[in-house]
Amino acid sequence: MGFNSQLIEVLLFIFLTRVLSFKVEMEPHQRRITVESGSDMVLTCRAKDCLSPTFSWIALEDKPMYIKTENGVLESRAVLTPVRKENDNTYICKVMCGSQKAQKSIEIKVYSFPSDPIIEFNAPLQEGKEAALTCKVPDVYPLEYLEIQWLDGERALKESDYQNSSSLSLTYKFVPKIEETGKKLTCKAVISMEGIPEELKTKTTTTTFDVHFAPQKPLVSGSSSSTVREGEEMSLTCSTQSNPPAELVWKKLLPQGQSQVVAEGETLFIGKAQPFDSGEYQCEALNALGSSSTNIEITVQVAPKNTSISVYPAEALKEGDSMTVSCASHSNPAATLTLRKKSPTGDRELESSNGSLTINEAQLSDTGLYECEATNEVGSEKATVNISVEAIPFKVEMDPPQRVLTVELGSELVFTCRVTDCPSPQFTWKHPTDRPLYEKTETKGNESRISLSSVGTDQENTYRCQVKCGSVVKESSTKIKVYSFPSDPVIESSAPLQEGKEAALICKVPEVYPPEYLEIQWLDGERVLKRDDEGVYIKNNDVSNLTSTYTFVPKMEDSGKEVTCKAIFKMEGIPDQKKSKASAVSLNIHFSPKNTSISVYPAEALKEGDSVTVSCASHSNPAATLTLRKKSPTGDRELASSNGSLTINEAQLGDAGLYECEATNEVGSEKASVEISVKVPPRNTTVLVYPSTEVLEGQNITISCKTVSYPAPTIVLKKISNGTTFCSDNGTFEFYYLTTNDTGLYEINVTNDMGYEVEVIEIHVGKRLQEKKSPPYLAILIPTIGASAAVLAAASALFVIHLLRQAKNRGFYELTQLNPAAV
Repeated sequence: MGFNSQLIEVLLFIFLTRVLSFKVEMEPHQRRITVESGSDMVLTCRAKDCLSPTFSWIALEDKPMYIKTENGVLESRAVLTPVRKENDNTYICKVMCGSQKAQKSIEIKVYSFPSDPIIEFNAPLQEGKEAALTCKVPDVYPLEYLEIQWLDGERALKESDYQNSSSLSLTYKFVPKIEETGKKLTCKAVISMEGIPEELKTKTTTTTFDVHFAPQKPLVSGSSSSTVREGEEMSLTCSTQSNPPAELVWKKLLPQGQSQVVAEGETLFIGKAQPFDSGEYQCEALNALGSSSTNIEITVQVAPKNTSISVYPAEALKEGDSMTVSCASHSNPAATLTLRKKSPTGDRELESSNGSLTINEAQLSDTGLYECEATNEVGSEKATVNISVEAIPFKVEMDPPQRVLTVELGSELVFTCRVTDCPSPQFTWKHPTDRPLYEKTETKGNESRISLSSVGTDQENTYRCQVKCGSVVKESSTKIKVYSFPSDPVIESSAPLQEGKEAALICKVPEVYPPEYLEIQWLDGERVLKRDDEGVYIKNNDVSNLTSTYTFVPKMEDSGKEVTCKAIFKMEGIPDQKKSKASAVSLNIHFSPKNTSISVYPAEALKEGDSVTVSCASHSNPAATLTLRKKSPTGDRELASSNGSLTINEAQLGDAGLYECEATNEVGSEKASVEISVKVPPRNTTVLVYPSTEVLEGQNITISCKTVSYPAPTIVLKKISNGTTFCSDNGTFEFYYLTTNDTGLYEINVTNDMGYEVEVIEIHVGKRLQEKKSPPYLAILIPTIGASAAVLAAASALFVIHLLRQAKNRGFYELTQLNPAAV
């Protein structure tokens, strides 16, 4: 009794001590916590040293708590899913343990700062026009902690004041400049609420300026200057600054304020400058905001052209006549005109007024060659005129009269110099170097002749006939040009022309002089295949042998085509009928046999004794050798044919088979084949019975029939006594376990569509002397049908046994009656 009371006292002491000392803990442990709106949060309240606590939750501010409570044995949880700004409150967990009370509280501060600032433009940025940029920060809570700034780098342009709005914004106004294109402005939003992680307190958005502006004055670049020489290229590039990019147009300005568009885009390109390309050009830049232009003057410089020198009233004067020598030329810039009198001892510049000179009284010394030279910074050009002043009016004439005479090599030539109105002329024939000519000359009266018996290339000179009449000397001259073009072209081939193999035709033009005037053409009708302005030539003394090669790949259809080599001599002074010579060749193209065929007349399917002709044909060049063969597994046999044709007067079975025609020439070969069949009726039929036609009961025999025929025959075995028939596709019949009932005559009929042959045999089945226990069946006739019987054997086994049992008392059995088949 005493021990129990002491135990109760100890337990009561422990229980009271526990109740009086229980504690309340809260997780999270902080007295204040900052939480982002939309996140999840759980407040856990635990009772320490209390066996059966009771929990309750209240909010310090009198408003809905928006929490879900979950109570356990020793703890209670307040679930905030998701956290919302209405959860911004102080939450108190109250715990009762028996009669004891305790509580814990936690203050929750909620914030919302979900996204980066949004920058909006009121309109596209345009130079000189006020613009407004608005920075918006949506869904911020609490608003009093938010600050918005506009920054240019680190420099603050504008800062916000507190605004009572669910979406704060800050607008920055300014006037854009061109140079601000590409500039960056940043909108910075900062929420300075305590408890938010530093990395989440700031959000920024940056925009880049794209300032639109009208085109600036275009700049023209490219060529070193705006001056270009005739025939040269000029490229000018126009560029401008604008946004959006400007459209560039090049115009040529015309009189009366007109213009012509000559190029679109930044580049003006003049391929081969001509005088009419000179003028004022304008590059105009346009966009939606305006336009601007730059003008440039382009000058095309032209070297002197069409320079001429004229004499008025004439180039042939008499002593004392008045004459004016005038020089003219076309150029840009204007050329300087200079007059000179040519002389072997040295040219003399004449004093002229802008290229014009007047001589009032012509003297004999004024006779000579006058030259006009037009010069500018681009180039120069000359023109000459020969002025003659006669003392007395005698004439010197040359026959032939041409100033330039073209003569064929090796021909004879006679120059005649004639003088009129001079009683005693003195003739001198001279070379251009003024040395006398020693060719054969003959002078008589007022005529002098020089004879060239065979004109050579060394006689290409100017022949001058100088006549002195009193104190006056006059002359006439003719320049000789020699040519040689005696023969038609010769066409040769390097090798026979073969289809598909590159070939070369060579055209030779012999003994040509001078070779640089000759053009060789290869022609297909009127179509030019190839043109050689300067063929390959080999010099042979003074003349040259020219060749031209035409390479091509022949085709079969080119056979018979005519190819012409035409030689044209383009030297002036040659008679037209002698300027052109031509030769033609007909192409003979070698090609391998094609379209080879073998035919049988009257038909490929014959009857024995028919006459047949086998013919072979092919197309080739050169003509192919045609060979006929009869194909055989043991070896082909070449047939004696006449140019690929063979006639068989009486066809036999041995003539049936595959016939082949082979066409062969030096280029290649080709084959064709045909199958010939010869129908014959059955013949030479033989029938063998194994082991014998006389057997005992229970033995087996095999009947084998062989024949010669085409097509394969139908072989029918018939017992004459009862008319039972059987067919075999290979002529073999087998009897098993014969009885005396099988004794009799048997007819074998061999038939095809050409005829038939019949053989009769007799089979005798004798009784055995001693009775043997026979099988449960007697006789079966099985026509052997080759591989198909083996396939059917297994499937028919049960059926055969059934038949045998049913026919136990019969002496002859048929398994099946086969359809006719050929052997």
